Amino acid sequence: MSRIVRSLIAAAISFKPVGALISTSVQAALAELDVRASLPGEVKYVAYNTAPPGWLKANGALVSRTAYAGLFAKIGTTYGVGDGSTTFALPDLRGEFLRGWDDGRGVDASRVNGSGQLDQFQGHAHTISMLGGTGSSYGFGGNTGNANVDNPGGASVNTPLTLGAYGAPRFGTETRPRNVAMLAVIKY
Repeated sequence: MSRIVRSLIAAAISFKPVGALISTSVQAALAELDVRASLPGEVKYVAYNTAPPGWLKANGALVSRTAYAGLFAKIGTTYGVGDGSTTFALPDLRGEFLRGWDDGRGVDASRVNGSGQLDQFQGHAHTISMLGGTGSSYGFGGNTGNANVDNPGGASVNTPLTLGAYGAPRFGTETRPRNVAMLAVIKY
């Protein structure tokens, strides 16, 4: 075996991935560059419980205008004036769904960037027909199943309607889509 082939084999056996050749200080510098690549006011979600370095939890906290001057320069008092002189409020995104700002499109007109909105369920109608009944209890049927209704003058449904193959409805105190909770953070 030639000396060149032996050298190539020895080099291949001792090969280390590039990451192993980079010193810890260089890796730390690269991580710092990654952190600095984000702009103040940028929001992201993380899959852990604490804010990464250079970020704050978007939890509505009041923070210093001087300590977080870069962030304050970008968002000012959009999410709250704080104490009016030394602090300002971070956006509070806990438990919220984000909606893109309309910005003149006309889909969600008359809103300003950073404004909140209460929940809403669009009005709709269901077709029902009288199935019959006696006394003060009547049965109704419709395109989403059957229900017994007590006191038709006040019409309170006492049996949840089902959607057949789609299963039983999930009732609660809010209207919401399926979702996954993650921590919202904002770059400072």
